[in-house]
Amino acid sequence: MKLINEVKLDKPYISVDGSFGGNQGWFADIEKKNKGRTLKGWGCGLIAASDVISFILSGSFSEPESGKKADKRKSMNSPLRKPEKNEAAPHVPAPGNSYTKDEYMNYVLGLEKTFFHILPKLGISGILLSLGMNIYFLINGRKIHKATGHRYMAHWFVRPGRLLTSIQEMLGNGIPVIIAIGPGFLRKDKVVFYDRKEEGGGLHFKPVTKTKDHYVTVTGLIEAEGRTLLEISSWGKRYYMDYDEYMNYVRKNDNFYFSNILYIKRW
Repeated sequence: MKLINEVKLDKPYISVDGSFGGNQGWFADIEKKNKGRTLKGWGCGLIAASDVISFILSGSFSEPESGKKADKRKSMNSPLRKPEKNEAAPHVPAPGNSYTKDEYMNYVLGLEKTFFHILPKLGISGILLSLGMNIYFLINGRKIHKATGHRYMAHWFVRPGRLLTSIQEMLGNGIPVIIAIGPGFLRKDKVVFYDRKEEGGGLHFKPVTKTKDHYVTVTGLIEAEGRTLLEISSWGKRYYMDYDEYMNYVRKNDNFYFSNILYIKRW
């Protein structure tokens, strides 16, 4: 398969100890066991939102401290320790776009507590995801504008005919795209995720897993000989999802309210 066009974000995606984005499975062993099980099972929307915020702000602040200050910050950032009384939850990621797991998990737990509360067996809806994102943008508006030169606003749902162009627009503006693969109630079909291989001067995509009822984050787009594939971050790994297969899944098994994107506009 020959590559025709590729759209990428303007900087490397979030990395946590070498991952490609966050992974909800990391929260299984936190001190609050019920919270950990909830985030592991239904925290994909939280991870996607946290990664998008972190990416937008990455590289916008000063470099991390060194020496004793850095060691103290890493120790305080551990999500496995018991928080001190009246300790404020951190809502801004560490500088840069590469984090230790402790830094990342503590940041995500702070966002979940304040902006993106995850319910057992329900997770978070697209509407609540957009609401939490807009509250975050409003509260931190001045800091975000000072750091990035832009203001942001999110809303859930775009018309099916505008899905692909909206994804391309956001990627072109340097904003990762949260996309939902709906639950497909009472249906068994799932959407396939692929690995990308480059062999013999061409591209090959091998199916490796499949899922539904899940949020992922689009970080790039590939057009190759009649196929459009979305580069995505899910479970801390890089996968690819065939756009036409996604659309066919939605039409046959779900609807475009549950399966849609979080459209973020900047100005």
